[in-house]
Amino acid sequence: MDTMTDSQASAAPVSRTGILLLVAGVIFIDMAVYSLVIPVLPSYIRLLGVDAGMLGVIFGMYPAMLFLFSIPMGLLSDRVGRRPVLIVGMVLLAASTALFGLAATVPALILARSIQGISAAATWSAGLALLADTYGQGELGEKMGVTMAAMSVGMVIGPVAGGYLYEYVGYTATFIIPSAGAALMALGLFLLPLPRRLQPAHRRRPALLPASGISLLAVYAAAVIGVAATYGILEPFLPVYLADTFAASPAVVGVVLGLLAFAAIVGQPIAGRLADRHATGRMLIVAGILVAGLALAAAMRAPDLRIVAGAVLLLGFALSIALIPTLPLMADLYRDEDAQGVAYGVYNSFFSVGLALGPFAGALLAGPLAVESILILSAVLLTVAGIVGLLAVLAVRLRHRG
Repeated sequence: MDTMTDSQASAAPVSRTGILLLVAGVIFIDMAVYSLVIPVLPSYIRLLGVDAGMLGVIFGMYPAMLFLFSIPMGLLSDRVGRRPVLIVGMVLLAASTALFGLAATVPALILARSIQGISAAATWSAGLALLADTYGQGELGEKMGVTMAAMSVGMVIGPVAGGYLYEYVGYTATFIIPSAGAALMALGLFLLPLPRRLQPAHRRRPALLPASGISLLAVYAAAVIGVAATYGILEPFLPVYLADTFAASPAVVGVVLGLLAFAAIVGQPIAGRLADRHATGRMLIVAGILVAGLALAAAMRAPDLRIVAGAVLLLGFALSIALIPTLPLMADLYRDEDAQGVAYGVYNSFFSVGLALGPFAGALLAGPLAVESILILSAVLLTVAGIVGLLAVLAVRLRHRG
């Protein structure tokens, strides 16, 4: 259960809008710091005299820890409340970021990235669960979309801030500054009068699987893993394709990838609003996957870089349409269990699997297949999955009408 000081107990609880802004802020900081290291670490490990292949180990620790700790952190937040787990997440983020700044060996960098992954497990599981506690059906989708848009903004700002800080203030300060920001957020979480989460009088131990809707959970798992794997494929291989096919400069590649992020920032709140207003979450998921496959195929067949950019923009919107409705739908599955922490711990586990699966599968295919072929194969898999899913949703609707 959440514990509060006397001053917190006497203060008016934070409003629902305040909780939305708080969770979005926590997610923004988490992802900004996560992506801060992207332009910095390659240069730093060269100074340490370490082979560049070690970068994969360092970066891979984040999704590994996210996978291992998301469900335990979700369970913990269901038992002790959202606030303590959010505070733990921000404290760990501050500690891991400071460790990055002070690390002078590869084991220290691996430890820092591992702690950062545990921090994300706590922050995401408890933060999204707090939103599900606060907003009900018919409004949660839009709030999740806003929060995920904040994540995308953090992903855009993090590398830019990291590059400039590294260039102008040096390696250590690049991490100490955001570490202080995370510590201040932890202090704010402690001081703010968050509402107590209602607990049932006789609470049973939450189950990892919902009492009903296992087949739906499998569908949502496939969608989340598929979207995350697509992002995992695009990040390393799309820049290579653009450079090889169009001789695109790093600046041009950055603009095209920026369009993917821009589409997510704009599209995610829209996707959430559509899911809330029209109760068509499952249809949105399969339609988004189908359009994503067609958009990626169009990008691969486009003869002009401007057409590729337009297709990538559409791809970003489609992936948002596919991903965001899964968030309120996961809450619906676990709402009767009063286990929103578990719901989003499970969701984070799905996402981390996809995030690791994409690059790993791409690396295995990179030997026998060209980069373009890997991306085309991804487009085909998305399109086929979208068509099969669309037919299944339509069949269910026709059966219900009959």
